[in-house]
Parts: sequence; C-alpha cells; structure tokens
Amino acid sequence: MFARTSTFTRSFTQPRFTSALSRAATPATSALLVRIKGDVKDAMRAKDKERLAVVKGILSDLIYLEKSPQAPEKVTDSVIQVLIQKSIKKREESIANYKAAGRAEQADQEQREINVLTVYLPKAMTEQEIEDEVRRVVQEQGATGPKDMGKVMRELGALDPAKAPKKAVSDMVKKVLASL
Repeated sequence: MFARTSTFTRSFTQPRFTSALSRAATPATSALLVRIKGDVKDAMRAKDKERLAVVKGILSDLIYLEKSPQAPEKVTDSVIQVLIQKSIKKREESIANYKAAGRAEQADQEQREINVLTVYLPKAMTEQEIEDEVRRVVQEQGATGPKDMGKVMRELGALDPAKAPKKAVSDMVKKVLASL
C-alpha cells in the first residue's frame, strides 16, 4: 500500500557522503586536485603501484587535513602544494635516517617517491629572485634595519609558500636588513 524506502531504493546517483575532495566536478575545485585524481586513475590503468601509492597518499593527507580542526575553508592549489612540500620534507628526513643506518634500498625508494611528488609543485623561486623581491619590499617600506623585519614580512606574506618557503624568505629578510 505505502511505498517503503530503504537503502536499496535510494537513488544510486546521489552520493551518500560528500566531502570537499569528492566534488571534483564543481568549477570551484582546485585544478591540481583534479589532476591528482586523474593521475590516480592513470596509475591504476598503468598498474604502476609505486606512483599509485604516492598519489593516493596525497589524497589521504588531503582528506585528513579536511577533517582536522585547522582545515582551510577551501582546498586550493596552494594548500595542496604546501601539503606536498611537507610530505617531501618528511621523506628527505627519512632518506637521511636510512643512509645513516646503511639502508640504501629504502633511501632509493624514498627518493623515487620524492620524484613523483615534485611533479605537482610549481617551479620554486631561486635565492636571487627571493632576494630581489625582498630588496624591492624593503625599499618600498623604507626599512632601515632589523627592527623593521615585521613590517617587511607582513608585506611579503602575499608570496606563495609553495614557490618561496617562509623560512627562506625570513632568512633573506634578515640578511638584507642586516646589510643596511
């Protein structure tokens, strides 16, 4: 008499759970995220287990980040690139530990994973480019010495951390301001 609804009659076109990462079809989705998801499919088709594991690891890290209390409102290319940089840094530390322990095979594995990850990063600014940008901002702000570091760093905060790591920028600001 009455139609009963159950999980079996639910439309299979409607997703049961959604997350920001599962909405790849929306135009606001990061281009890098779409590329990474495409690379997962390509790695599956090519049966490239190494690359598949690394790329799935990126997606796993993104989902973990999305569920954390510090989650950004929107997953952008910049957020993904910073996450990949952190992953690369962890692997570089692992390489150093493996080499110290005499485990060259595991160090080579980590290096191959780094090579897969670097494909997703933009070309980083060189030290000279960072120095030129710092000198330009110092001149604009009229900075006279190390006491003006906060003012200069605030202005340089707009630099993409994927292209110019904050540590490198900070070190360059200290160097330039000390030379004034």
